[in-house]
Amino acid sequence: MDNIKRLKELTGQIQKAAYAYYGLDRPLMTDKEYDDLYDELSALEKETNCVLSGSPTIKVQGFVLDGFTKVKHTKPMLSANKTKDTKEIEKFVTNNRFYGSYKLDGLTVVVRYKNGEFTQGITRGNGIEGEDVTEQCRFIKNLPMSIPYKNNLELRGECVISWDEFKRINKDLDIPFSHPRNLAAGTLRNLDLNIIKDRNLSFVVFECVTDMKEDSKSETLIDVHNMGFEIVPFTKLNSTVDQVCDALQPEFYQYPTDGVIFELDSRKLSESLGATSHHECCRMALKWEDELYETKLNDIEWNTSKTGLINPVAVFEAVDLDGAITTRATLHNISYIENLQLGIGDTIQVYRANMVIPKVHSNLTMSNTWKLPDKCPCCGGDVEMHNENESKTLHCINPDCKAKLLGKLVHFVSKNAINIDGLSEQTLQKFINLGWLNSFRDIYYLSEYKKEMYKLDGFGKKSVDKLIESIEKSRNTTLDRFIYGLCIPLIGRTASKEISKSCANGNVGQFITIMSLEGNQPFIGLDGFGKEMCNSIVHWWIYNKQNFYELIEEFNFRESVNNGNVKQVLEDKIFVITGSLKFYKNRDELVNVIERNGGKVSGSVSAKTSYLINNDVASTSGKNKKAHDLGIPIISEGEFIQMITS
Repeated sequence: MDNIKRLKELTGQIQKAAYAYYGLDRPLMTDKEYDDLYDELSALEKETNCVLSGSPTIKVQGFVLDGFTKVKHTKPMLSANKTKDTKEIEKFVTNNRFYGSYKLDGLTVVVRYKNGEFTQGITRGNGIEGEDVTEQCRFIKNLPMSIPYKNNLELRGECVISWDEFKRINKDLDIPFSHPRNLAAGTLRNLDLNIIKDRNLSFVVFECVTDMKEDSKSETLIDVHNMGFEIVPFTKLNSTVDQVCDALQPEFYQYPTDGVIFELDSRKLSESLGATSHHECCRMALKWEDELYETKLNDIEWNTSKTGLINPVAVFEAVDLDGAITTRATLHNISYIENLQLGIGDTIQVYRANMVIPKVHSNLTMSNTWKLPDKCPCCGGDVEMHNENESKTLHCINPDCKAKLLGKLVHFVSKNAINIDGLSEQTLQKFINLGWLNSFRDIYYLSEYKKEMYKLDGFGKKSVDKLIESIEKSRNTTLDRFIYGLCIPLIGRTASKEISKSCANGNVGQFITIMSLEGNQPFIGLDGFGKEMCNSIVHWWIYNKQNFYELIEEFNFRESVNNGNVKQVLEDKIFVITGSLKFYKNRDELVNVIERNGGKVSGSVSAKTSYLINNDVASTSGKNKKAHDLGIPIISEGEFIQMITS
């Protein structure tokens, strides 16, 4: 291939991967694949003496998300020059004072303090300006809000999630995060601050931007630590390169790392060395070389999750990955398999990404003989392929699939729905496997298996009796909780409450009457009840009304009680959403956030509308024009976030 053509191809590939990684927190490739492409591009640029405009070797990769307030950095946030050769590190440090520290693998963040109080948090963004994440930073548990240092202070660090926290969060997710870096970045940028609050983010300082009149950077870090900050572990000054590498192995540290930073200790020397447009000349990163191991692919296993997503897993002959005997690795999705051109019996190369997560790196045989399942591996039902964000995924479309049944049952018994104590996800799964649960109604006949339950491991007589009692207690419920528990698409808690109110404040007979009217659009006149929600509940009723009739026989419905003592931040406010979204995955996610905060969502602008959410505030669309005519404020997603977090 022509060198210039290859330069263009590599630049485009890396830019696309960088946007997915930094801008969307959804990597298109493994870190090793990215590094391999980067190294190939760098070598080709040296060989041809040609560097294209926008090359990632001369420009910091990173993106500012539209909608966050943009903040300019006091000095450019550049990358570190990288190498995998310790000889280059030795040449770099020469006779200068230096120390080594972990290269943290998270989201780089700047924090600012004034008069000893935390005032601002900013992401790296594109290196020149970043996103204001001040309110999100207030939920980072180890980040001090007040410090004894009363002068202005600016620190740089990494927002990270520990491996233990990563495992805790992933165990409850249907589609787990692939790496703590993506989880940390996605969490800090999350619009729902309750999610940030429930996840243990950490902030680890690696640089003090403020000149504290001390030439030694390592001594300054110690001063910062004494103010109450967690700092990155670093080695003694002038240890050898080998000693630094031996001391900073990834398994020694609680947070994910992808290398070692070698930092010149003198602030004055560092400033005198200056910087390129890509990196400062006072530090160099030693990236760990991921060792590849060959093995034989024995199978591709397909597992159906509780949302119906069918996940592929590579099963291969046991291989010792740096001390861990491994036989399995995720294949992510169908696109990943297609790129590898896999086939049973192929010789593949596997490695531990960042020396932790097993990954399939390449396929040496490339037989491309793999077969896409035409049936769900759990229920044998039909499957269909989805293509979102340029990634193909496989889904079971059988509504009665047992894998899906678990997710529905978990929701049905949850606190905000029917609220049955003792029916954990693990217990529900056990009862499904035993054949005791195939529907919501079966829950109310579990007492028939009481004697069998007594004999199960971990089920004592007292706990079983308490469970049966909790099930019986749940028979007394309200219509809004019942509707919410049925897992009707697009019908969240707020919509369920509105439906219940419109049915004589919780009369199930009136609900049935409204749903049974031919050709009507049930509940379309309710605040926040749009056409899509109406179509969804009609479609659900067509296929589920017989099950509904049978299920309500198990319940005693009482009148819904509205707790007027709890006033939420968006209570009495009605929102209309239009245009494309930048932060939320889709419109349903934004609707759920509004409803969780007490607000309502309507499908059209009217005199009752409180706010129109549209990222294109200056748009000449019909909804914008009507909002202008009625004097209704038009706000962006960023302004909405400020509204619910202020």
